[in-house]
Amino acid sequence: MKIAYSTKALSKRKAIKREIREKFGPSVADEVSAHISKRIASLKRFPQMGASLRTNYHLGCDYYILFVEHNYFVYRIQGDIILILEVFNEKEDFIYQLFGVQTTTQDTIDFWGEG
Repeated sequence: MKIAYSTKALSKRKAIKREIREKFGPSVADEVSAHISKRIASLKRFPQMGASLRTNYHLGCDYYILFVEHNYFVYRIQGDIILILEVFNEKEDFIYQLFGVQTTTQDTIDFWGEG
């Protein structure tokens, strides 16, 4: 299996490292980036180790998510290629951004004044 990134996902992956470098320095950025690379590379051996959006969120798609270093990596398996489609920070509602599906209850929205 091979790993490939969409242009958008690769750009966000680079932005993660850049942000960490600016906040915490180059050694921390290299360490976090290496950890992300290692986890992404493990998909070569275990491509379905991420959570299935079809199974866990009952969505009609073949996407998986892998959570690494405060980020969700959204990917799909296409033959012998694992395509990283998108990357979202843990604070982002990736289900809403990808599919327009609201995952936050109205009570939560009202409580936090997010409406």
